[in-house]
Amino acid sequence: MGCRKGIGERVGRRTILSGFGTAGAIGLAGCITAENGHGATETDPPELIQRGFEAADVEAPFETTIYANAENDERSRWAQLVQHELNETGLFEVDFERLEWGSYEQLCLNMADNEENCLITLDISGGWDPHTYVNLLFHSDHRSPNGFNFNHYTDGRTDDLIDSGLAESDPERRVEIYRELQDRLATQVPISIVRSGEETTIYRCDAVDDWRQYPLPGSEYEAVYAPYGGEYLESEDGAEFVVDLPATVSNPDPIRMNDTTSSMATTPIYEGLLAVDFEGTVRPWLATDWEQLDPTSYRFELRAGVEFHNGETLGAEHVRATFERYAGTPREPDVYDWYDETVVIDETELEIHLSREYGPFEASVGIPIVPLAASEGELSLSENPVGTGPYRFDEYADGEYWRLQRFDDHWFDGDETVPARPPVETITMRIITDSAARRAALEAGELDLATQVPAEDVVDLAAESEYCVERSAAGSVDFLVYPTYLEPFANADVRRGIDGLLPRETIVDVVYAGLGTVASTPIPPLLEEYAVDGIDTDR
Repeated sequence: MGCRKGIGERVGRRTILSGFGTAGAIGLAGCITAENGHGATETDPPELIQRGFEAADVEAPFETTIYANAENDERSRWAQLVQHELNETGLFEVDFERLEWGSYEQLCLNMADNEENCLITLDISGGWDPHTYVNLLFHSDHRSPNGFNFNHYTDGRTDDLIDSGLAESDPERRVEIYRELQDRLATQVPISIVRSGEETTIYRCDAVDDWRQYPLPGSEYEAVYAPYGGEYLESEDGAEFVVDLPATVSNPDPIRMNDTTSSMATTPIYEGLLAVDFEGTVRPWLATDWEQLDPTSYRFELRAGVEFHNGETLGAEHVRATFERYAGTPREPDVYDWYDETVVIDETELEIHLSREYGPFEASVGIPIVPLAASEGELSLSENPVGTGPYRFDEYADGEYWRLQRFDDHWFDGDETVPARPPVETITMRIITDSAARRAALEAGELDLATQVPAEDVVDLAAESEYCVERSAAGSVDFLVYPTYLEPFANADVRRGIDGLLPRETIVDVVYAGLGTVASTPIPPLLEEYAVDGIDTDR
């Protein structure tokens, strides 16, 4: 093959952190410095925390728990490093606990409503516009559980800047707005950004000749067959392509997806009006053409004769019903940040009217279009995901595998770069939650390609001639969430002090074996014109 252009373990504060080496055990506690890529301040972090404790009338040591999900070993390791650093100050008594993903997801989504005394470790995957990295995390309209503002952070100026960034069409002014926003977030620290991610794929060189990694998490298997991007995976005999998933598929219905794994599993199934290629350029997909009529109106022309996997034929009503299906669901902001209505002109022509000017609309309108049967309640996409993509859902064994079969009635007719149908007939995604088992499966030849191999294993395997590695900057950031609704974390000095103690360099160098970059602001280097560093937080 070739690619062409439940409650888990609790660990107390005195547990020795194993597996990190000397650097990991010592950490990098100390003042924040611009040299490290973080905001600069002259105040020692423990002094900031103590000052916040006094203002909040809280005595040290303050007891709390830091959480990670059991399926993510690297996240668990950096959570324990943070636990160690906080406990070393004598100001905290921090326990560590791991939860299975279902329980962890509920803890995150309901932490504010339940006033949980907890620190949460997570990452977020965004897109090709800075809005996707700040809106769901920080805007007060997107408080969990119907958004990812987990600690219900509320700040009028932050909301205004997020809204202004959306409405602004001038590129230079947009950059200024997002830089001011990141400066404000670095001052208030509702969450602490720790690392900008990196998409890393390792594959057996005898099974895959080449691989083009899509840089956004959740789209890891885009390159199996992506005509809009000029990419496909070669296969001489239609051989099965076997890859990995890091966890069980939580929910394959687009309006209920809260996890990267479900996105990975369904990328080949669903398609939207427009796509963004591997370089960040908007391309036609289910729409063949489009134009902006005025600041809040767009007209789209749909491909004729596109079939869904259940036999329905794509029409303008599918687009309208798909968008309106998001109302009142956990993923409502994906659409209703910009959507007002769809006006159906005829079977293949429609107008989308926006509720406000929305700068990143073209990069955001690639919502998976689904059958009318799903919108009308006759088809459960949670049980049987159906789209128009080059692969259709075949079968799923919980905790074992997720399998897709080539959809031979896919609309693409081929061109000089990509063949008319995918050479690979079957994609089998093996669910392997244990990192050691994932590496063993790759080494045993049971996987052709893996995207979820721990960083240290990637470095080891890359040194062996039979493995090839593809690396790219990713549209993701790792972060720590504070319970800002609860003292002493409601005090910004406490949060800024903890932020200054975070061992970011150790996390990147030791936990992630140098993959990714140290970060303190939410917009990753993938969007280089918007990414900032060295923010002054001494306010």
